[in-house]
Amino acid sequence: MKFWADLAVETLRSPQDAAARIMGWQVPRTELYIALLAVSALTALIVGAVSTLGPPPDPELLEAVPVMSLFQRPLALFVLTAGGLIVMVHALYWAGNAMGGGGNLSDLIALMAWLQGLRVAAQVVIVTLSALVPGVASLLALVVMIVAFWLMLHFISAALRLGSLLKALGILIAVSAGLLVGLMLIITLFGLAGGVSNV
Repeated sequence: MKFWADLAVETLRSPQDAAARIMGWQVPRTELYIALLAVSALTALIVGAVSTLGPPPDPELLEAVPVMSLFQRPLALFVLTAGGLIVMVHALYWAGNAMGGGGNLSDLIALMAWLQGLRVAAQVVIVTLSALVPGVASLLALVVMIVAFWLMLHFISAALRLGSLLKALGILIAVSAGLLVGLMLIITLFGLAGGVSNV
């Protein structure tokens, strides 16, 4: 446990050094995919538990944002989270190479799995605080979101050998926009928006 705590502290203090350390492990790709699935499962479990134990969502909000119904369906949320992570990692790798990067896919998967693991740990803390001091929990959630974004830029830059956070930002924006457009096309073509409540 101390090893992971020390690595988490190093990640916050020096993201580039932590990234180099993680990439140096040379974990087999199959195990990295398993790690992505594991953190996705934990994310879905936490969100599902919070949605189940908390008050039911506003029906008007569900009608306006149908995808929110997935929060109460952990299996569907797991599929969406894991699929989204895998697609994003591959899209980042492809875009990074297209823009002159020189990294490898395994390094990127390792760093994204670690980042997602840190987010899971932060979610546990936030959920715990929300039952005691909701205001602090909300502030911490905002801080975690900002820090996670900052770490992601460092990890993308390190894994793809970009040497620039601005390049990493550009790639992340391009990939996110492309994935959003793709998701909207899927929703339109297959009518997911109307049938998501039946998942």
